[in-house]
Amino acid sequence: MPWLAESDIGAARRLGQGIVDSRTEVELRRRALHALVELVPADVLTWDCVELATGAVRHDAVPVDVERPGVFEAVVGSAARHPLLAAHVAGRRAAVRLSELVELGLLRRSELYGDLLHGSGVEYEIAIGMRTDRGEVIVAALGRTECEFSERDRDALDVAHPGLEGALRTAQARERLDRVLAAGAMPGTAVVLLDGSGEIELSSSAAERWLAEHFGPAEHPGWLPAPVAEWLALPPRPPLVSKRDGRRLTIRLLPGDPHALLLEEEVATFRADALVRLGLIPRETEVLCAAAVIEDEAEIASELFLSLRAVRERLDRIEAKLDVHTPKAAVARALHESE
Repeated sequence: MPWLAESDIGAARRLGQGIVDSRTEVELRRRALHALVELVPADVLTWDCVELATGAVRHDAVPVDVERPGVFEAVVGSAARHPLLAAHVAGRRAAVRLSELVELGLLRRSELYGDLLHGSGVEYEIAIGMRTDRGEVIVAALGRTECEFSERDRDALDVAHPGLEGALRTAQARERLDRVLAAGAMPGTAVVLLDGSGEIELSSSAAERWLAEHFGPAEHPGWLPAPVAEWLALPPRPPLVSKRDGRRLTIRLLPGDPHALLLEEEVATFRADALVRLGLIPRETEVLCAAAVIEDEAEIASELFLSLRAVRERLDRIEAKLDVHTPKAAVARALHESE
């Protein structure tokens, strides 16, 4: 980009990286506007969420008192009545200046300018638009009292756009995940959130491990394993059930959210008398129960607050007593004896 120095390109690319850990959209909005004004100096910033189906707008401005109360709703109301919002709803390039959409003389004779922009100290404005998977576009706009936005400003926003859009989607996915978990996800459950393309956007800690253990690795990182993707593609999608080594995984769509999967895993229990018959002592039983749900020996050690060496020694003794050669086989033998 001929208008940008290497330092400008680096700063623009780092913008999204610096805010991608935002836990909520409100936090991301605050941090994004602060980062944008550092990248492209401005006097007024706005953050508009436009519902694509209706054009309805939720509007926020910084500073909070820069606009007279109710003036935005009275003048704009719908995205169609603001050229920058309308342009991004229609799918314009990442960054566009208001002066590219409306001739200055016409703008200054408009209600938009007279009642809203000029009253807020905005003579020049530039905005970028970010699509979400919720049927919305977020339009972040920067306004100045003096000095039109330059090609350098527009190019800097264009470079920052992909990272900012990715950070926004990640924050929205985190909020969805938190809502699902707060709504009653119990121990032994996990959640997978999908984007509009059916790829994994975010998941709780156990979800991807359970998917890989039950269905094998996915073809590409972020994809669902093939059996799960095929199930998801074929309505009416009754619960998908997988049984493996005494473990039963049930996958279902969360009601009201076609892009959220709830995973529930149940582990068959060992009967105490069967373990006694097999000659296992309590310390060995503890490790065997952990091996029924955790494959990695280091993770078992961490879970039981044991050394890796102690876990391996106990597994060796269990395998010898049950006349098997792997922890999986030991679990299967103990489950069989418990039937």
